[in-house]
This record gives sequence, structure tokens and C-alpha cells, in this order.
Amino acid sequence: MEEKNFEGLTYLISYPKGFREDQKYPLVILLHGAGSREETTESLRNHGCLKRILNRQDERNYVLLAPLCKRGTWNEWMLLLVRLVEKYRGVSYIDETRVHLTGYSMGGYGTWALATLYPNWFASAMPICGGGIGGFAMNLVNLPIRAFHGICDQVVDPAESLKMAKAVNLRGGHVELILFPELGHNCFHTVYSDEKNYDWLLSFTASQDKDLTEDPSLFHYGKKNRENH
Repeated sequence: MEEKNFEGLTYLISYPKGFREDQKYPLVILLHGAGSREETTESLRNHGCLKRILNRQDERNYVLLAPLCKRGTWNEWMLLLVRLVEKYRGVSYIDETRVHLTGYSMGGYGTWALATLYPNWFASAMPICGGGIGGFAMNLVNLPIRAFHGICDQVVDPAESLKMAKAVNLRGGHVELILFPELGHNCFHTVYSDEKNYDWLLSFTASQDKDLTEDPSLFHYGKKNRENH
């Protein structure tokens, strides 16, 4: 894993065995939870979720991108996060039709938020123990989403995932919500240990006919704020 910096946003990137820049690879983006929120990547590197995704990398042949939220929440880093994803969608070795987004806890919220802003950028999304803004559910109707939550979660109310799944599906979307009756907040370890979830996440390809220019949904973060950054 390499540690890099993009305009003040630290991130980790890992390449599969036998990686060649003249080939195209899927990109998996992982947004971590609040427990890895610190100035260095040490906690992120040692987290079980990142390790589980790395353990599947060589077999499934994807590039892994894991940015670091040093403080605050992903919403506070969203403009830089958008620019980082935009950068890697444009590199020669990434297949821009196979960019997959996932995150847990605070990163589950970040997954919902980033997918809401630029749904056309992603082939699939897998938020775990997160939530979002139901009023923007229309943005997500064409994006395959599989969401997870533990019913016994004492950190993030499972209703947060249920609210988003219902809001998107009521508008004709495709959110599959999986609830774990006996698990709590740490259900993300179970999710990232299940090979079927990697099968699902990587099975989708975004339409090449989509308009990949700036999504107007970004305006709910504030045009003025965006221009000032």
C-alpha cells in the first residue's frame, strides 16, 4: 500500500499483483469510520475492514483507494474527496465504468453522500451502518445499492439505513437492505468477510452512455462554498 497526498487529503492506494499501467482495472473506494479518524494512516492501515478488502484484491484484480478523514466528518472533506475520485476516474489504468463505492459507519454516511452527489460516477455502492438525506433519493434511482445494518446497533440507529432504502425505492430505485437481527454496529466485519458481497459489488458496470459531467446535485452543498475551494 502506498500513502499519498492530494491537495491536503491523505490517502492509501493499493494495486493488485501483476498490475500493469497499460491495462484497465476496477476501482474500489473505501470510506472508513470515525474510529480511524486521526492525523496518520496507522489506524486505517490496521483496521480489519481494510485488511479484509486487501485480502481479496489479488484474486479479484481491483485497485483499492482508501482516503483518510483526519478530523470532522466526510462531509467536511467532500469537495476534496470528489476531486480525488475525479482524478482516479481519469487515470489510464482505471475503467471508469467499474468504479465501486463502499464505506462503514461514518464512511457509510460518506458513501450515501458521495453517491448522491455523483451517482453517474459509480457502478455500485455498498454503505454499511450509515444514512443520508432522503430528500435527494431521486439522484440514486439508477445506482445499484446494497446497504447493511445491525438491528442491535447502539451507535447509528438502523432507521437511518431504512429511511434511505425506502426513500430511494419509493422513487423507483434499487436498494437492497440487509439487516442483521443479532448484530450491532460492528456488523461491517461480517459484511467484508462475506465473498458474496464482493461478487455483488464488482458485478456491475456503469453505462458508458451516461453524462459524466458535473452533476447538478452538487449544488445542495452550496455553489458558493464550492467556488471558494
